[in-house]
Amino acid sequence: MLPVLATATYLASLIALWGFTSLVLDEDVITDPDAGVLLGPSMAAAATLVVLAALWRLRARPAAGWTAVAASTGVYGAMLIVGLAGRTLATGTPAAGLVFAARYATSPFVVLPALAAGVTVVAVWAATRERGALRHPADE
Repeated sequence: MLPVLATATYLASLIALWGFTSLVLDEDVITDPDAGVLLGPSMAAAATLVVLAALWRLRARPAAGWTAVAASTGVYGAMLIVGLAGRTLATGTPAAGLVFAARYATSPFVVLPALAAGVTVVAVWAATRERGALRHPADE
């Protein structure tokens, strides 16, 4: 149940992160008018699914390091692939999809959600890891 709740929290934080970044930069998340209205939500959905998979996988691993790196890398790649595919489908030309993905490769609207995915994995790991038995110092 915790991976699902943490994933929902990640999605909410992604939306808030996009909103604040858009406000600070005075720029829309998807600036390409030919991309369509569903490309941004599709990219967010792909990122959310990657985080859910990483958190589900985290349940079987004692350490979060590689899982956090995999989540960040996976979110970054998934968002760019969905953006490339969506832009290609919207225009019918693969070159437009490649240009879109290349332009968004360094965009804070892709980089920040990827970093947030790693932070989410580490936070869930830290909240659920097993700790030693609690002992009062006077008992020793």
